[in-house]
Amino acid sequence: MLEVKVEKKLKSFKIEANFRVKEKEYVVVLGRSGAGKSMIAKVISGIERADRCKVILKGKDISNLPPEKRRISYLPQSNTLFPHMSILENLEFPLRIRKEKFDRRKVEEIAFQFNVKEILFKRPSEVSGGEVQRVALARAILSDPEVIILDEPLSSLDFLTKTKLIDFLKELKGKRTILHITHDPLEAERLADRVLYVERGKTFYFESWKDFVERARGELPQKIREFFPYRQQS
Repeated sequence: MLEVKVEKKLKSFKIEANFRVKEKEYVVVLGRSGAGKSMIAKVISGIERADRCKVILKGKDISNLPPEKRRISYLPQSNTLFPHMSILENLEFPLRIRKEKFDRRKVEEIAFQFNVKEILFKRPSEVSGGEVQRVALARAILSDPEVIILDEPLSSLDFLTKTKLIDFLKELKGKRTILHITHDPLEAERLADRVLYVERGKTFYFESWKDFVERARGELPQKIREFFPYRQQS
C-alpha cells in the first residue's frame, strides 16, 4: 500500500529508510529522540526534501508531488488547530480549503464519533489537551487521506489522558492506515500491529511488539527488555 525508500544526510548520521506499510495497518515508528523518526515522516508527507526518495502510494509514485496532493495527513507534535476558529470551524477547514460542497451532518457525525460534539462552539484554548488531539485527528480524517502520520501525538499529555487517548486510538485500528511516531514503548506495546524501529536513521521492521522485544538489538531495546520482562513470556 505504502512503499518508502529514503536517503538523507544529516549532521551526525545518514537516514536510510526502506519499508512497506500494508493497507489499514497501524505501524508504530519507535526510537529514541533524535533517531530520525520525524524527518522520515516529513519526507514521506512532502514537508522535507531528501537526497534520494521514492514514495509509492497504492502503486502511484508520489515522490515529487506537493504535500497537499499526496493524500497523506501529517499531524505534528505541536497543536495545529487554528486558535481564532471554533472547534467546528477547525473541523470544516479541510473541506472548505478544497472548495468542496460538504454535508454539515458528516462533520457532526465525525464529532460524535470522536467525542467532541459538546465542544464544537468553543475555541481550542478553552478545551483540554486530550480534546485538542481528538479534534486534530478528526480533522485529519475529514480531509480523507490514504495515510495518517501521527508525530508524537501523546508526548505532551499527562499519563491518565495518554491512556485514554491510547484506548481511543485502538478503535481506529483496522479502519485507517496509520504511522504513529513515538519514543514511548508503552504506546508501541499497546497499539502496534507492527513496529518500525529507527536507530540513527536506519529502519528495522518487526512483525509485532513481541517480535521487537525478543529480537531487536541496541541500547533502547535492551532497556525496554529490562522494563518489560513479563512481556517476553506472553
